[in-house]
Amino acid sequence: MRISVLLPVYNGMPYICEAIESVLRQDFDQWELVVSDNGSTDGTRDYLRSLNDSRIRIYEQPLNLGIMGNLNFLLAHATASIARILGHDDRLLTGCLERTVQFMEDRPNCALSRCWACGDSVRYQKGGNLEWERLLPFRLDPHASTLAFATFGNLVGNICRAACRPHLVLQAGGFNQKYPAAGDYEAWLRVAKQFGMDFQNEELVFERIHELQNSTTQNLKNEVYPQLNSILEILSREVEPSVLEVLRRHWTIHFLSPRTSRCIQQILSGKFSLAILAWKNLPLNISAFSCISAYLIFKLKLPGASATTNYLLDRILKNNSSLQSLTKQSY
Repeated sequence: MRISVLLPVYNGMPYICEAIESVLRQDFDQWELVVSDNGSTDGTRDYLRSLNDSRIRIYEQPLNLGIMGNLNFLLAHATASIARILGHDDRLLTGCLERTVQFMEDRPNCALSRCWACGDSVRYQKGGNLEWERLLPFRLDPHASTLAFATFGNLVGNICRAACRPHLVLQAGGFNQKYPAAGDYEAWLRVAKQFGMDFQNEELVFERIHELQNSTTQNLKNEVYPQLNSILEILSREVEPSVLEVLRRHWTIHFLSPRTSRCIQQILSGKFSLAILAWKNLPLNISAFSCISAYLIFKLKLPGASATTNYLLDRILKNNSSLQSLTKQSY
C-alpha cells in the first residue's frame, strides 16, 4: 500500500458516489480508501454499506466529530505513509494517485504538498486571481512558510488539493477543533512552520463549487471571521517584527476589506448584529473604518494593493533557504 485516500463525509449525497468512483477509476492500484462518515442522515451510509471492495475501509461515527475531528480520525487510521485528502463532493482526475505518489516519494521529507485543481493553471497565470502565488518557489522552508501563510492565507486552499504524510501532520498537532471552519488554514500553517511545504503544480483534482459546500454553510453567520482573526493574531506573533507594519496594511486591504461587501448585504437585509460581528476583535488593532476605506483599493486593484504583496513576496523569497528558491515556477 503506497497511498491512503482519506475521505471525510457528512451528508455527502449525491456527490460522494462520484468521489469514490474517481478513486476506483485510477489506473494506479496501490491505494486504500478510508472513509469516515460523521453521522450522515441522507442515505450516505446506505450507499457506503453497498460498496464491496477490499481496498475500502468505512467507519461510521456514533457521534459527529466535527470536520477537524473527522480529519484527525482519518489521519490516525491511514496505513500508508502518504495520504491524499478527498472531499466528499470533489473528484480525483485521471492519474492523480500515481502522480501524487511519485511526487511525494521523490521528496521523502515532504510533510505537506499542494496540487492544482481544474482551472488552477489559468488562475495562477499572470492576470489570474492567484497570480502572485505563481512566483513562489517550488518548496518553502519552515521560516519562509510562516510569512507566506501570513501573506497569501491558506496556501493549500480546499482540502482536496492536499497530500501529506499523516504521521508528520499528527506530530505537528493535527487539526485543532477550536477552528471548526478555518482549522485547515491553522493546521497547515503549523505543519509548514515545522516541516516546510512543497508545491506540485499539476491539475490533479476537480473541486466542486456549490452552495452547500462546507466553506459556504459554515459561514452563514460570519462564524469564520473570529477564527481567521485568531489565526492572524497567531501569525502576527510568529513573523519578524520588521514586517508587521506592512503586514498590517496588507491584511487591511487583502484579508479584511473584502468583508465590506458581505457586511453591506447583511445591513440591507436587516442583519445588523451579523454585520457588526465582521469587525470585532480585528488583528493588530486594525479598525473597521480602515478596512472599509481600503475596500476600493482591493476591489479596483489599485497600486497600493500590489505594493504590500510585492514587498512581502520579496521577503519570502529572501527568507527561503531551500535550493528550490533558486528556480521560480515557469508559465
